[in-house]
Amino acid sequence: MSNERVYIVEDERVVAIDLKRRLERLGYSVCGSASNGQDALSEIARLRPDIILMDVLLRGDLDGIEVALTVKKELDIPVIFLSAYTDHTTIERAKEATPVGFILKPFKERELATMLEMALFKSVADLKVREKEQLFAAILNSTTDAILVVGKNGNIVFMNPEAEQLLEISDTEARHLQAYDLFTLANKETGEEYRIPRFNDHNKVLKAQNLRLTNRSNKSFVVDMIINHEVSENTTGGDRIISFKDISRLDEITDTLNYQASHDTLTGLLNRNELAARLNEILRKSAGQQSSIHALFIDIDHFKILNDSCGTHAGDVLIRTVAASLKRHVHGRNFAARIGADDFVLVHYSLDESGDPTDVTELARVLLDSCTEDVFTWKGKPYPYTLSIGIIPINETFDSEHEIMIAGTQTVLKVHRSGGNRFSFYEQHTGGRYQSLPISEWISRIHSALQEDGFVLYYQPIEPLLGGKERSKLEILLRMKDGDNPVIQPGEFIPIAERYNIISSIDRWVIDKAFSTYARLAKKHHPLAESVFSINLSGGTLVDENIVSFILNKATEYAIPPGMFCIELTESSAILNLASASSLITGLKEKGFSFALDDFGSGFSSFSYLKNLPVDFVKIDGSFIRNMDRDPVDYTMVQAVSSMSRILGLKTIGEFAENDTIIRMLGEIGVDYAQGYGIARPKPFED
Repeated sequence: MSNERVYIVEDERVVAIDLKRRLERLGYSVCGSASNGQDALSEIARLRPDIILMDVLLRGDLDGIEVALTVKKELDIPVIFLSAYTDHTTIERAKEATPVGFILKPFKERELATMLEMALFKSVADLKVREKEQLFAAILNSTTDAILVVGKNGNIVFMNPEAEQLLEISDTEARHLQAYDLFTLANKETGEEYRIPRFNDHNKVLKAQNLRLTNRSNKSFVVDMIINHEVSENTTGGDRIISFKDISRLDEITDTLNYQASHDTLTGLLNRNELAARLNEILRKSAGQQSSIHALFIDIDHFKILNDSCGTHAGDVLIRTVAASLKRHVHGRNFAARIGADDFVLVHYSLDESGDPTDVTELARVLLDSCTEDVFTWKGKPYPYTLSIGIIPINETFDSEHEIMIAGTQTVLKVHRSGGNRFSFYEQHTGGRYQSLPISEWISRIHSALQEDGFVLYYQPIEPLLGGKERSKLEILLRMKDGDNPVIQPGEFIPIAERYNIISSIDRWVIDKAFSTYARLAKKHHPLAESVFSINLSGGTLVDENIVSFILNKATEYAIPPGMFCIELTESSAILNLASASSLITGLKEKGFSFALDDFGSGFSSFSYLKNLPVDFVKIDGSFIRNMDRDPVDYTMVQAVSSMSRILGLKTIGEFAENDTIIRMLGEIGVDYAQGYGIARPKPFED
């Protein structure tokens, strides 16, 4: 994902807020929302989001299906329907709008994420198809190919419009005339008359190049010719398809198509594919040499604000303005490309062949100064703009253009986040070191870590807030070792482990390690052994038929006392694998294990599942807690989850308790436990 823009049309405010938070947690940008059809159409036309989440039933004159039909007709933006209704009439009406998805309320976050990902993928795929269709149409409209079908007696059977134009006679007029009544063929070089040779069983396709065709008006063209003998097995025999390509314009057409395939249509700069090809070629040619080439990754600061406030046309004008500035520096071997909405790359060959960055530094300053020199004005009003620039040396540090693109994106993003309007050089050993690793390398690292004890356990305390005799808890957290470097965070490798079905093996390693660590600490009468250990299980492990017996066998092996371990399941994984989760809870609770439902509260519909998930704790979604001291909506959501949990007889844990104010508020609401940097940061167990 690259921060795709989503628009929400939902007349239930709580649901809309819930959707927005889920989407932002998934990495999407919510560009706007509306509670009725009229407002939605106006906003969507202005904002042009990448995808729309549309409630089917809306209050007002227009329901969601009518809005979607208008969007389909006028804007061609993909729509995913949201509905609690699945009656036949609703579904049949919804089909008319050809949505890319249909999600039933109450929905699951994973379902939402999957549907969005697939919908956006389909949208991109459809766009590519349309682009190919447009390109194909352009080729057909610009081609000079002429097609004739000639019968066995030499008479014209059919001519396409291109043939009509080439031969200057209509298809109707040409019928039953002899082919050689319409044109003559000659060798372009010698002028000798060209006669079509006889066909035989081994040669039913004839090709001839560089022939001069002269029509009845005595106009001549240089053509390539292909003749297919016997159109089909069902013909009477002897029918021939003759195609002529006017190659006098071939070079011009080829140049045009090549340009379109390699250049951005809005700016005339190179496009992303052409940039990639050129960067790889530079890497190939400069291998082992001192770099004197730099790629300047350029981003327009706060472009979205201008684009949203003034419209996309104004945004296009600004993009062309920046492109024109870059073109002034495209000389010699330098070249520039547009790689995103407001993202550019300028590849610069330094004058100093030693690779001294002095001259590229000066170039970056010139580009920054150009923002004030090339004042952008829209409808008579000036709009100041600035640039963020990341400078990447193209050298042996990188093995491919992909790595350069990652480094450039990271560097320019760092500049942008620091306020923009400046440049910075790529720092090779800071941030994002693992993102460029290929999948195969990650899989190898994970397997090695499992076999060679390459993981390490951390813990983070979970402290009671309401007094009493409640035990403290420790959430067990996983990190991967990386030699002498800082440990690798789970966000780097867990998604890959889940995707390639290694996650269950990791969970088993964590269970074994956590049990052995507890046994070791208990033997030493360590204070940490007085706390309940909390272990996270993934959705992939929930469906492992042998996981209950594995846990019980390990508990017996390490003599784990009843009640000292809690199993944490995420709300999304538990609901997605409801039967497996219920079986797991039933099988372990009778042996003294407790259970917590993590990330709870992202949808109030979740409470309905608790009757099938007899957990002991709910961990309130941290997205509500981190800002509850400033956001009254977040505060109300936490309060509601806490109250409902008490009614159900469940203990609550507040995640992301980052400061004393939030901790105090959680206690006042009645939340039982708090976890976060305000309590303690994660730390490794001592050996």
